Amino acid sequence: MAHKDPERRREYGREWMKRNPEKAREAMRRRRVAHPDEHNEESRLYYARNRDARLAQSAEYHRQHPEIGRARWQNYRARKLAAEGSFTPTEWLALVERYDGRCAYCGRRGPLEADHRIPLGRGGTNRIENILPACRSCNGRKHRMTEEEFRARLAAERRKLES
Repeated sequence: MAHKDPERRREYGREWMKRNPEKAREAMRRRRVAHPDEHNEESRLYYARNRDARLAQSAEYHRQHPEIGRARWQNYRARKLAAEGSFTPTEWLALVERYDGRCAYCGRRGPLEADHRIPLGRGGTNRIENILPACRSCNGRKHRMTEEEFRARLAAERRKLES
């Protein structure tokens, strides 16, 4: 149904998009693929017009989801060291859930960091299989030790305290 009035045409388009969300999403995707330069320019202009609101929204999201930032930081660090692999925030959250939100070494609850079983500096990968959740204290104490070396150190310290 063609409308001569631009406002009525826009209103009709909005209603159509509400009734046909999948078709609308697919049409928008095809347009982005067909006209990438236009889409990029529109995105830049939108961001420029709404910069403060977007920055505030992003900051709030990262405040509410610190685990996302931690996973991104670890992947960035691994890329800088040319380490193989990466892990997603979803994989990190599943790993933390597996350890019940506790440090893999001391069992304390609290903010956890990604600790590499075999450190990146000693040839370890950044795949989730090489990651354990650790509290800041244990992660800092472990430094460049492997998981095996650090667990042996913790056991020796426990034996020393018990005697």
